[in-house]
Amino acid sequence: MDPTPEQAEAVAAYGDGIDLVLQAGAGCGKSSTLKMIARSDPQARMVYIAYNRSIATDAQKSFPTNATCATAHSLAFHAVGKQYAGRLGGPRQTAHDAAQILDVPRLCGVPAGVPRIVGDLGQIVAMPSRKIMRTALETVTRFCYSADPEITAAHLPRRPNLRLPKTLQQLGELVLPVARAAWTDLCRPDGRLKFQHDHYLKLWALGGPRLAADVVLLDEAQDTNDVLADVIRRQEHAQRIVVGDSAQQIYQWRGANDALAKFTADGAQQLTLSRSFRFGPAVADEANRWLFIIDAPLRLIGHDPVPSVVGPVDSPDAILCRTNAGAMAVVMDALKAGRKAALVGGGGDMQRLARAAAALMAGRETDHPELAGFSSWQQVRDYCEQEPDGQDLRVLVQLVDAHGADAIIATTEQLAGEDVADLVVSTAHRSKGREWDRVRVHSDFRAPSPDPKTGHVTIRREEARLAYVAVTRARLALDAAALAWVSTVTAVTG
Repeated sequence: MDPTPEQAEAVAAYGDGIDLVLQAGAGCGKSSTLKMIARSDPQARMVYIAYNRSIATDAQKSFPTNATCATAHSLAFHAVGKQYAGRLGGPRQTAHDAAQILDVPRLCGVPAGVPRIVGDLGQIVAMPSRKIMRTALETVTRFCYSADPEITAAHLPRRPNLRLPKTLQQLGELVLPVARAAWTDLCRPDGRLKFQHDHYLKLWALGGPRLAADVVLLDEAQDTNDVLADVIRRQEHAQRIVVGDSAQQIYQWRGANDALAKFTADGAQQLTLSRSFRFGPAVADEANRWLFIIDAPLRLIGHDPVPSVVGPVDSPDAILCRTNAGAMAVVMDALKAGRKAALVGGGGDMQRLARAAAALMAGRETDHPELAGFSSWQQVRDYCEQEPDGQDLRVLVQLVDAHGADAIIATTEQLAGEDVADLVVSTAHRSKGREWDRVRVHSDFRAPSPDPKTGHVTIRREEARLAYVAVTRARLALDAAALAWVSTVTAVTG
């Protein structure tokens, strides 16, 4: 297939030898463009860094032989991680076990009793050793995602009911000494804590690696952790081409940032791929409403031969939800109606949430990240009622209160595989990179509340990006009635 004018411009810009940022909209042929670039210069040594292993494997089959296709973790393993290979295959380790290994009470200065901190609503939250350890391990993970050389309070996880400065200060006094001790253990090949792939990636990055390449191609750059973006930025001997869609940056909450913006700020030339081959003009128009809200640098052009429509979809192939709880509610309704429903990613996440909710309802503590900031189920209910940030948990509370945790757990065990399902249900986050013929957006994409003083409706930028991802998963038919409130949005934050 002949390149589009935009693709031809990208190949020509590569030939100028300059660093390049390619803003490629949903379905706009970024992979084929990168292959065109690689084929245009068969003598150049290229490294294509893929988002995950399956993408890297598929790319290696279709890229020319002058390009090595790998994930960042693969590069890091061959350079550093193989020294820790014996620790990667170890058994599961509970937070309780890890706390005993490090002697958490001694590290955080409370050798007797269970420390307590004051949550955002003034609620007392108990912090037993295993919960401190779990939070410390998450702190280490956030540190590993960053470009920072040391663990600081900036790496503490933000959890519901544990977000305010005073609360974070209390949390840091307990957690940071444990997190630093954990990292010291993880840096040793003979350490005792459970070693993860992100740990050797960070060790590799801290060592200042130099890639054996003339050209580095970074895919899905809009959701690149700072640790990898920093490695790429330091490859000053190579030409760097970063590709992605800033409008699809939806993993900021877990430490990912937009490397496209970083390289643009560094002076790289920015080009766009705006013609989507996935859907026709009708879906492109719906997507452009969200691109306008977030002030994206491109607008999509639909592919005329694709007969896309926007309107009611009675029998969707996929229903996309804002939350895990919303997705579970759809699955439960589908199963009651006798349908075979699949949940993208499986039911493990929801099962763990339900078990955490059951523990709180029974008066027990939980270290689940979404609920660890609470000591009772009533605290969760209060948070949802009193805090604007409680919206995500509100659907979970309604689901658990209506059906019970046991019913939710049972539902996760009745899921069908996608290959035999007649309905696929997914969160919008997990739908990224996927597409279906007929898609409906679920009603748990709730409209933001207007400001009581000004009447302005403000949406967080990441929420608008998530809506954009959802509407661009459809090829032929899109039911976006649940997002009709987009016309009321007057401002964006974040």
